[in-house]
Amino acid sequence: MAAPVHNAVVTCDFGVAGHPGRDYRAGAGTPVRATLAGVVVRVAVDQVVVESNAIWHIYDHLAEPEVRQGDTVETGDRLGLATGPHLHYEERVTPYRAEDRRSPRFDLHPNTRLPA
Repeated sequence: MAAPVHNAVVTCDFGVAGHPGRDYRAGAGTPVRATLAGVVVRVAVDQVVVESNAIWHIYDHLAEPEVRQGDTVETGDRLGLATGPHLHYEERVTPYRAEDRRSPRFDLHPNTRLPA
């Protein structure tokens, strides 16, 4: 498991004032990485969704998604670049509706090495 951005600093946590995910400080151009290995199930203008073990990992506020629907990604693979000033990260369990959100559980210690 990996944090979606290197040296992750949480700027807004899940559930604060109804917030549906976790926001991480990420300036424009910050690489965004997969928290777990899985299959890319959706790519939009500013969003990538990776499915892993019946969990959707949703990455919002991407300036330049670098993966395509159907791609397989490994933990730590680069998904794209953040628009800044933060990355919104969310987890949903099957059947993946808005009400199926849960507090994100897939972070690593900030000193974890990620691929270049």
